[in-house]
Amino acid sequence: MKNILLKLLKNKFKCSHKNALTNTQEGYCPDCGEYLEKNYYIIRCKSCDIKREAKLHFGEIIPKDRYCSNCGGRDYYIEKLDKINFIDASYAVYLKEAVNSYKTHHFDTQVWVDKENQILKQITASCWS
Repeated sequence: MKNILLKLLKNKFKCSHKNALTNTQEGYCPDCGEYLEKNYYIIRCKSCDIKREAKLHFGEIIPKDRYCSNCGGRDYYIEKLDKINFIDASYAVYLKEAVNSYKTHHFDTQVWVDKENQILKQITASCWS
């Protein structure tokens, strides 16, 4: 019970990205400015490899049912998909996840003065000669 309360409090102050990625696969969140990607996940049974329906429980992807309807196995693994098929849509869960800093933009200004000074010297020398 204590862990559930801690997870609730931790997620309460986090941006939920509700307004982000409505029509695209990646982009910036208009609420917090974080760069996000939409990722799809499918749960499969470990023993028979059949697709199982998934749900989100406090940000964690888990199967809807405890046991596989095909073999009765309890173990599962999560498969990440780049694109989703029409057939997989009922089984898949999608998350809006923040991308590492390699997608962020760094605005740097660089100035080279040496070449400009030489051009100015040539212009002033040609004007006075």
